[in-house]
Amino acid sequence: MWSTRIAGAIRQAGGRAVPLGSDADLDIALEAQELEEEPSLGGAIVDVAARRFDAVAAIGRIKAARLPVIAVAQHDDQLTRRRALDAGASRVFSYRKFFEDGTRLVEGWLVAAAPREERG
Repeated sequence: MWSTRIAGAIRQAGGRAVPLGSDADLDIALEAQELEEEPSLGGAIVDVAARRFDAVAAIGRIKAARLPVIAVAQHDDQLTRRRALDAGASRVFSYRKFFEDGTRLVEGWLVAAAPREERG
């Protein structure tokens, strides 16, 4: 459910969503990103409650690849939210905040994450 909402917010904000549901998917995406002349990934939004992969470890790997990353999490799971920030997420939004303001949040994040020459 949340991956669909996150992808929808990305598309509504003018981005291109590439849903990844496993560590293997992330491996492939990061390897392709490294090999491309014009990298296609602009950043990542990670659902820290994902059960098919270690979301906090994924945040660290994405950050190590020098990609901006934000996360969504339960508002009351302070430990996991702190772990996501420590792993490299620039922000961790609650599911409710993302549900209410997702498109606006993604628009602001895409602008902030864009290379300086693209921002104008």
